[in-house]
Amino acid sequence: MSFPPVQLQIVENSQQVAMDNGILQVMLSNPEGIVTQIQYNGIQNLLEERNTLDNRGYWDLVWSELGFTGTTGTYQRITGTSFEVVVQNDEQVELSFKTTWDTSFQGKLAPLNIDRR
Repeated sequence: MSFPPVQLQIVENSQQVAMDNGILQVMLSNPEGIVTQIQYNGIQNLLEERNTLDNRGYWDLVWSELGFTGTTGTYQRITGTSFEVVVQNDEQVELSFKTTWDTSFQGKLAPLNIDRR
């Protein structure tokens, strides 16, 4: 059984990236990497369309600095600051949405370098 090739489309003007394997299409924001749309089996979008584009499919974390004794921590939504196509062929598309931490973010963002793929 053969499957259609996986396609990648980078839509420059709308800052969107689309991955499509003929069955499922996933749209992500570029460079943030937020899932903005999932199409499947004739359904235009499985995500809640009444939410803004940056509030549909995202990763977040709660962190605190070393030695912090509180219980709440700091909420942070993980958004990429750079985008890269790692692999693109007929069978696979691998995308990278990176966030790089530096000391100017001390106390504001989690001290992590994050590469979501």
